[in-house]
Parts: sequence; C-alpha cells; structure tokens
Amino acid sequence: MKKNCILFLIFISSNGIAQNIYSSGAGSGVMLLKPINETSPRNLKRGSYIGPHVLGDSVTMAINNFEKEYVYFKPTSGAYAVEEKIIVKQNIYKKVHDFDRYIVKSFQSDFSSKQELTNRLLTVINVGTKLLNFDTQQVEREIKKLGPVEFEKYLLNLQF
Repeated sequence: MKKNCILFLIFISSNGIAQNIYSSGAGSGVMLLKPINETSPRNLKRGSYIGPHVLGDSVTMAINNFEKEYVYFKPTSGAYAVEEKIIVKQNIYKKVHDFDRYIVKSFQSDFSSKQELTNRLLTVINVGTKLLNFDTQQVEREIKKLGPVEFEKYLLNLQF
C-alpha cells in the first residue's frame, strides 16, 4: 500500500513538472506560468480586426493586436488556392472573444459605465495576448467551461 502511494505521488509530481506549472498553494487560486518560445510561423499573413469597436479606438487596437498574435493564414495547395485560417491556442482565443461579446452586451444594456467596461476588456485582452508566450496547457483545460465573469477572475489570478 505504501509503495502504491509513493508511486502515485511520484507520478503526480512528475506530471506537474512536465506541464511547467507551479501552484502556490491549496485554495490560493494563483498559478505561475513558465515562458516558452514563440510557436507561430513567421512570414505568413496575420489576422486582423476590421471595423471600430463600440467601446472605442483603444479596444479596437488591442483586439487588432490580439488577432495579429493569435491568427495567421497558411496558403494551401490544390486546384483552388485558398488560405487556411490557423488559430493558436484556440481555447484562450475563443474565451477572450466570448468575454468581448459579454462586455458589449453589458454596455448595450447599460449595466456598467463605458470606462469600467473598457478597462475590464483591455485587461482581459492584454492578459490573453501575454498567454501566447507561456505554456498554457492546464490553463486551456481549466477555462473550457468557465463563464465570462469566472474567466476574467481566473485570468486576473495568473502570475507571469
């Protein structure tokens, strides 16, 4: 029985090391992430956000930067040459866009002030952009089922 417990603990600790993630304690909600090398290919057409955002130019520029970092287009071969849209870290990308839609709906419903919503959205976009440079396998698994507000709280507890 002791051998099984020891083996289980060794397995758990080696799994945490392989993911390059360190949690600062039980119930603290803080996760430290380890930087990684850039994984997106160079010299390919990058994504972009087209059109003004309802919260203003600062948000438009932040979303455009986010799109440039997370989206690129890869030329395909074949009879009909098209470009395939590649999204890096799809779970994070999707959750940031879900949070954007949540903030826009909140703004249109007059739940909060424009400045407060703009600051919240810019914070989430900036953290989302930073996550591209970190090993986020565990983060991507954990945010999958979070709602917009829980996602925002989760991102604010990350340590870089």
